[in-house]
Amino acid sequence: MGEILENNQNKKKFSIITIATIIAVTFVIVIGAYTFYYAEGFSYFSNKSEACNNCHVMNEVYEDWRNGSHREHATCNDCHIPNEFISKWMTKAQSGIGHAYAFTFKDLPTVLSATQKSKIDVQNNCIRCHSEIASNVVNPTTKKIHNYDNSLSCVSCHKNVGHLRNF
Repeated sequence: MGEILENNQNKKKFSIITIATIIAVTFVIVIGAYTFYYAEGFSYFSNKSEACNNCHVMNEVYEDWRNGSHREHATCNDCHIPNEFISKWMTKAQSGIGHAYAFTFKDLPTVLSATQKSKIDVQNNCIRCHSEIASNVVNPTTKKIHNYDNSLSCVSCHKNVGHLRNF
């Protein structure tokens, strides 16, 4: 008789833990799905610059691009995301997770600045799109020429090309 009672108590504990886990997981999935929908998450899978304007922090930057010389020729991704397939999607995933975290937890910067990786991506994309011009200025196959530090890069002289202000 004691064995049956013990089995019933174990089943109750198991079922309470199972139900609590299912409720918690469902809650996280529902909140995540709602946030993804509210933030227009599917737009980030596109190559449209409008996706970058989903976040109000980017409004001024987006307007700068829209009023700049590159709007007819390049999207945000064309300049800021690597062109190679795997690197492109890895960068989009990392960026998306970072932006989602910052937006959700209000950890948004008051001043936007480019990361070192972003500077490298922009430099590589300038050279990729403007290879006929860049080949006269830099050797795009020799990455050591710029060392990706504070040395001369395309945006050293062309600061306001993609955006109207210097970031």
